[in-house]
Amino acid sequence: MSKRTFGTHNKNRGGTGRRGSSVTVIQTNVQYSYLRTAKITFYVVLAVVGIFAAVMSTYYLPPLAAVPIGLAAGALVGGLTAAIVAIWPVLRAIWWWLPEITLVLLVIGGWVYLQDQTNPFITGAAYASVIAGCGLVPASRRYTLALLWCLMVRHRLRTCFATFLPTDRHGHLPFIGWAKPIPVGERVWVWLRPGLSLDQIESQLGRIAAACWAASVTVTKARSTNSALIYLDIKRRDVLGGLVGSPLTEDLPTEIPASTRPVSPVPAQLDLADVPDTDDTAPSERPATRKAGRAPAATGTPAPAATDNPDLDWI
Repeated sequence: MSKRTFGTHNKNRGGTGRRGSSVTVIQTNVQYSYLRTAKITFYVVLAVVGIFAAVMSTYYLPPLAAVPIGLAAGALVGGLTAAIVAIWPVLRAIWWWLPEITLVLLVIGGWVYLQDQTNPFITGAAYASVIAGCGLVPASRRYTLALLWCLMVRHRLRTCFATFLPTDRHGHLPFIGWAKPIPVGERVWVWLRPGLSLDQIESQLGRIAAACWAASVTVTKARSTNSALIYLDIKRRDVLGGLVGSPLTEDLPTEIPASTRPVSPVPAQLDLADVPDTDDTAPSERPATRKAGRAPAATGTPAPAATDNPDLDWI
């Protein structure tokens, strides 16, 4: 019997009439990896819980009766743990579509509840008013579109991780957490698997932005002590380019009196009486001035400088 991937159509039976088309929900290597991990988990939990339960049972029962109780407890706990590990790929797929599943259940459940309480016309009017309010009121319309982008960007990131970002040898994808709207776009929390680092994400930001239909993408560590937990900011608009209203402009006066500064008169002609006198005597005709530590020479030759050395007085 051939082994097939869960959620994958046969290659010979394309869903759109073309041969070779397939839709993969859980990859084969990922499914086998979790099944192998589930078997190991079962035996480990069986041994640990079985021994612990048997030891605890010896305080109340004979040793021969405590052994079957320990085996039963270990098999029960180990089976539940192994089942969770084995179906984890399915749980992860449900997590990817959890907002959409919750929204559909709320819409259908609300419709059924209103029909039981009222008639179909009131139910239709209530749903129409909610849809009209979300589409016509500007604030609610912007918030609704932001939530829809958050739902969409999680699937686009999952496509990026499955297409061109590296994974481990089993094909495990990073854990994509919640997405919330921010002023520039959306912010998505991601838990990286072993084999993928922040530097590898930064080298692919351009391709991630193109896949998410965004202007740019930035990646930042969510915690300074843990490099595995990061968040991606999907930027679609620039909030710093718009005009921001300020209440300070309301306090400004509407009428400001014009102020004139006094202008000093410009002189029309030069008054020679205001010009200071200058010394036109040539430097050679000026009297010699005495400098500190040096006597003026009578013949024009500079006298030797005085010295403080007493040994040179006899020269």
